[in-house]
Amino acid sequence: MTSARRIALLALPLAALGGGLLAGEGAASPTGNEERAAVAPVKFVTANVPFGLSAKKARAQVKHVMSARPDVMVLQEVRHRDVQALVDGLSPKGTWKVFQPDRAKGASAVAWNRKRFEPVGQGSRVAFRSKAYDRHLLWAALKDVRTERVYTAVGLHYPPNASKDPAMRDLYVTMNGNYRKLVGELRGKGRHPVVGGDWNHPLDVRREPWSPVPVNRRLGMTTNWLQGTPCSSGTSARGGRIDGFAFDKSWTVLRDQGCMKRLHSDHRPVHMSVVSKEK
Repeated sequence: MTSARRIALLALPLAALGGGLLAGEGAASPTGNEERAAVAPVKFVTANVPFGLSAKKARAQVKHVMSARPDVMVLQEVRHRDVQALVDGLSPKGTWKVFQPDRAKGASAVAWNRKRFEPVGQGSRVAFRSKAYDRHLLWAALKDVRTERVYTAVGLHYPPNASKDPAMRDLYVTMNGNYRKLVGELRGKGRHPVVGGDWNHPLDVRREPWSPVPVNRRLGMTTNWLQGTPCSSGTSARGGRIDGFAFDKSWTVLRDQGCMKRLHSDHRPVHMSVVSKEK
């Protein structure tokens, strides 16, 4: 058999396949769902940037938080600080987008990596008002541009000393009511919140009926502390596992978590990585 004839015969099976194998057709390829499942989890971090810090120390604190390489940051006690300017000064401009509405005294700021997310909704509401200060609840619904999964980050900071001070307890209970309303409204829009903040109350045990563990359970939510232990010690320098996250584990899967050192804060930043089941 001549060489030309052998080549022609070998080519027949390939021709019968219409060139499919050569073009990559018929080869195993991941489905859309498989591709989405393979995408890395989203890393959240919640941290206090104490309002009494100097500008230099506040910058160092935010830089410390960013060293965890989060996708989403929820920052508390930012008050008068320009968080957008802070993160722009610590990374290439345009990397981060910050939601920090005006007059959200003592409230949180939510920041996200613009290369990974685009916002599809955001808002702010009063958590409580008092003669001394106000607190707000912030939220931002963020669509992962690669998977189209939506992660709704909520930032909050509850009042301190509510177990001992009746006035603080009243503010805490008032904030609970507004928190429940917000979660209900977000769910009504198909959003399933990942709530990060300084809860100023334990996230690993039930205490009073109005404390975070029972309140979140009544909402069908859990805390990251009830799903594992990010650090063996408390997050506050005064004790207590009071910083962290709440989420609905039927929609959000916790992959891993941990605590960072305090640096210039009296609270340890807490981070966790999650995957949404939405898509």
